[in-house]
Amino acid sequence: MEKYHVLEMIGEGSFGRVYKGRKKYSAQVVALKFIPKLGRSEKELRNLQREIEIMRGLWHPNIVHMLDSFETDKEVVVVTDYAEGELFQILEDDGKLPEDQVQAIAAQLVSALYYLHSHRILHRDMKPQNILLAKGGGIKLCDFGFARAMSTNTMVLTSIKGTPLYMSPELVEERPYDHTADLWSVGCILYELAVGTPPFYTTSIFQLVSLILKDPVRWPSTISSCFKNFLQGLLTKDPRQRLSWPDLLHHPFIAGRVTIITEPAGSDLGTPFTSRLPPELQVLKDEQAHRLAPKGNQSRILRQACKLMAEEAKQKEDQNAGSALEQEDRLSKVTPSTAPVPGLKATPQESSLLAGILASEMKNNWEDWGAGEAPRTSRENHINLECEQGFPEPRPEAMGRQSTDVVDPENEEPDSDDEWQRLLETSEPGPVQLKSPLTLLCNPDFCQRIQSQLRGTGEQCFSVLCEAVDGNSWAISKAFYSSLLTTQRAVLDGLLHGLTVPQLPFHTPPGAPQVSQPLREQSEDVPGAISSALAAMCTAPVGLPSCWDAKEQVSWHLANQLTEDSSQLRPSLISGLRHHVLCLHLLKVLYACCYISERLCHILGQEPLALESLLMLVQGKVKVADWEESTEVALYLLSLLVFRLQDLPSGMEKLGSEVATLFTHSHVVSLVNAAACLLGQLGQQGVTFDLQPREWIAAAAHALSAPAEVRLTPPCSCGFYDGLLVLLLQLLTQVQGKPGLIRDVAGSEVWTILWHRFSMALRLPEEVSAQEDDLLLSSPSSLEPDWTLISPQGMAALLSLAMAIFTQESQLCLSHLSQHGSVLMLTLKHLLSPSFLHHLSQAPQGPEFLPVVVLSVCKLLCFPFALDVDADLLVGVLADLRASEVVVCLLQVCCHHLSLLQAELPIGLLTRLALMDSASLKQFVNTVATSSRAIISFLSVVLLSDQPLMISDLLSLLTHTARILSPSHLSFIQELLSGSDESYRPLRSLLGHSENTVRVRAYGLLGHLLQHSMALRGALQSQSGLLNLLLLGLGDKDPAVRRSASFAVGNAAYQAGPLGPALAAAVPSMTQLLGDAQDGIRRNAASALGNLGPEGLGKELLKCQVPQRLLEMACGDPQPTVKEAALIALRSLQQESCIHQVLVSLGASEKLALLSLGNQLLPNSSNRPASVRHCRKLIQLLRPTHST
Repeated sequence: MEKYHVLEMIGEGSFGRVYKGRKKYSAQVVALKFIPKLGRSEKELRNLQREIEIMRGLWHPNIVHMLDSFETDKEVVVVTDYAEGELFQILEDDGKLPEDQVQAIAAQLVSALYYLHSHRILHRDMKPQNILLAKGGGIKLCDFGFARAMSTNTMVLTSIKGTPLYMSPELVEERPYDHTADLWSVGCILYELAVGTPPFYTTSIFQLVSLILKDPVRWPSTISSCFKNFLQGLLTKDPRQRLSWPDLLHHPFIAGRVTIITEPAGSDLGTPFTSRLPPELQVLKDEQAHRLAPKGNQSRILRQACKLMAEEAKQKEDQNAGSALEQEDRLSKVTPSTAPVPGLKATPQESSLLAGILASEMKNNWEDWGAGEAPRTSRENHINLECEQGFPEPRPEAMGRQSTDVVDPENEEPDSDDEWQRLLETSEPGPVQLKSPLTLLCNPDFCQRIQSQLRGTGEQCFSVLCEAVDGNSWAISKAFYSSLLTTQRAVLDGLLHGLTVPQLPFHTPPGAPQVSQPLREQSEDVPGAISSALAAMCTAPVGLPSCWDAKEQVSWHLANQLTEDSSQLRPSLISGLRHHVLCLHLLKVLYACCYISERLCHILGQEPLALESLLMLVQGKVKVADWEESTEVALYLLSLLVFRLQDLPSGMEKLGSEVATLFTHSHVVSLVNAAACLLGQLGQQGVTFDLQPREWIAAAAHALSAPAEVRLTPPCSCGFYDGLLVLLLQLLTQVQGKPGLIRDVAGSEVWTILWHRFSMALRLPEEVSAQEDDLLLSSPSSLEPDWTLISPQGMAALLSLAMAIFTQESQLCLSHLSQHGSVLMLTLKHLLSPSFLHHLSQAPQGPEFLPVVVLSVCKLLCFPFALDVDADLLVGVLADLRASEVVVCLLQVCCHHLSLLQAELPIGLLTRLALMDSASLKQFVNTVATSSRAIISFLSVVLLSDQPLMISDLLSLLTHTARILSPSHLSFIQELLSGSDESYRPLRSLLGHSENTVRVRAYGLLGHLLQHSMALRGALQSQSGLLNLLLLGLGDKDPAVRRSASFAVGNAAYQAGPLGPALAAAVPSMTQLLGDAQDGIRRNAASALGNLGPEGLGKELLKCQVPQRLLEMACGDPQPTVKEAALIALRSLQQESCIHQVLVSLGASEKLALLSLGNQLLPNSSNRPASVRHCRKLIQLLRPTHST
């Protein structure tokens, strides 16, 4: 069992139970069938072994594959494929199926049977209940309990196996049969799938036998002729004429649809059933069938049925005749032979399957019939038992009431009157019986023993009552435990008093009279029961939080009692820590009280006797009944003391080696984790302990892979694995200078196990944690994580551990994150999902660790973008993150869960994803557009914040949005820049920001928006001072700002409309930028001036000698792109007549002709710059014909 995780029970029957499970360290989901050995005969066990051996050799897509089998002391465990459901359930829900679906199922059933029959295996129990549904719509044949692998010498069989509704005529008549009996069953199944009922369906065994043997099949008009012909062939009553191999494969209904799996057959396998027998073997088969055929014409099944009916009728007559005498004698005496039940003896030769069914059908009051499985549904008709059971002899006690041997105690409601009458008859005292009790009641020693036992029993009952209350609702728990501090305070005070009253010495002093062992044990029962009751009141049960608050009140009351200097409770409790019976219970009381009282922790930290007892427990020097659990509680109590005191109590500095030994050598998982918790606390206080990497890696792998047995809540709301994770983080931090060791840890199985265990604690959706091949996290899980396994603090430690490893082994991180469907990537994405973050925010210490978890996840997801990554790998990572809408999750977590200071890294990651992936960008825009005002408000706060890096990232994201998407998606950006009062305060703040990077990106965003937004153009005209801020950027000291500002002004000037005249103030600054050292700025300035020409600013342009400057740039600038921009601007400006005349007067045509001629002399025409075309066009425009 160490190879599998058992998840949940999915089925139960007479054979045992079936559980859904998962193979450890993999995503393979399996079904585990647990079959108890107890109560099974050797024959049943042999049959089970035969079934296992048959299944072990089968490998077919339509047959359930047995993956493993093994035995424990009490059970046989069979591990098979996990299927999604039963075909039978579809019949129950839908009644029948369309013919095309029946056709697909028929092909798969025929394929499975062909495989079995080719290996000379008969299934012998074909029915819808034994056909499972696989993923993708396929079916799988299962349940080979009746299957038989036939040897070469065996041609036919005679033992009656199967389910009557699907039995062939030869089986019903108990004649020898062969593989064609399976084919008849297939016909019955397909008929039932298409029609809704089996072809021969009745609740009477006599009618069923008659129908199968004599009646024709009724064919509904809804099925096609091809399907009907196929079923007619399978449901032919004569097995020799029945449609069989190999003709069956070629029938039009399934031809070309059947998958044939061919395997090399062994030399001793013999002729497969799928081939026609040679004539000599056919003769041998006929002779064998004739020899084994039953003698006589009537079926033994019907003979047995008639016999049973006659016996039942005789039984009723005898009961009626003797009822009067029985009533008369019942009060005077009881005779064992009263109302005899007719014996159902049957020889093995007479017993058969259907006879057994008949007995079950007719039994009425014969309640102790068989051990067969109860009927699962009305469809099965309780017609499903093995023939070799026969008819058991009824026991005499079956007369009165149902026997508990055959009646399920959980479902049976006993006759209370009968039970009380039996009790009264048994306990009615006779005259002679009264003397002994009266004598005992006069004995004071006897009375004292009875009182002591009653007291102990009462306290045991109280412990059980506490456990029952813990499992109830919060209101019941609160009312119960509150009453112990109010109306029922006497109960609590009595228990505390009983713990302090001196009891009989546990060890008889030398020379004292020896006390008898029974009396010694009774004297120890009372304090044991008291301490157990106190522990039950205080201990918070794992996984039942509804009672925690109420129990804390009781623990707080006890803690106050323990901290009183005059109280005798604390010395009594501490002295009991070394007692083998009391130790565990008193440790739990102390732990619960210290958990809630820091003052008690400080007092215990200064109690030498308490510390000595705890240290001796950990060192194994105290013999206690439950050493493992007691040591676990002691370890947690010591961890709690160290955490509360933030210091080491006396003597604990020497404890490191003993606890380390427990951690590396214990096989008890809960003890290993408790030791890890204390080691982590000791390490934080500077205690050193020698742990070899090989040992602690193996210990961690064992602790994480074995089933979690959480018996006690670890200190400070920690999870079961928290201490182990903190310890691993400490150990890895100590070896940061040893990359080889970190590589060993990252490459070991513990790393894989760790993330699988984490995903299970998170309760990821089944398709995520169990299937890692082709599935994505399409929808977040709504299940709350199991905080008892890993708390928010533990999650933070695990993510810090991952950061420590991936920082040293970055390629390992890349391999995990780039692997499609890896458990690491699926887990990280889930940690950002809204559902998980909601649960985390509600968990104990969740709000404190939520930012730590989110930021750690963001750091891990940043790794692929910080490394030199192959482009294909990066595309895969982006696709994975896009599919889970990580951009949306990051935006929501920033808006709802993080402070502004904490949002910088998530905003940076969000920006990176949106810049690199257009689909992620659209997710961001759609989320902002469709969500509440909260996201717009958050983005507005970011733009007005004092976080320049976050502002720059957001501006880059908005600029990319304006550059890539259509204007219809940009309204939210206009809203962000204008502010809630439309005063454009955010835009003013950005354009005048002290950080150059912010100003650069603000002007860039404004430039892209001005290409589309008429509202923004209007704001530049109407909002006072806004245009001046825009123009101010043209003279900025930072060249990047000047470049962005010139780009924005140029777009504002393009088709400026009413804004045109206001842009006249920009001409001097733009003209000055024509001489800037950066070619990008010169290019933008030239384009902007060209855009101003058509806006009626010719005089301003001539005043600043813009035509002359542009002409000089076109002819002499060293950068081709600048030349091209100048030529395009001149083409635009020459439309103004005044500028046209100036260009002509400057001899622009001649100068441009020389430029054009120089370009034409280039040897390769492909190398000629694009400015040549603009140059020629401008020369043409400047000719006199155009001027007129």
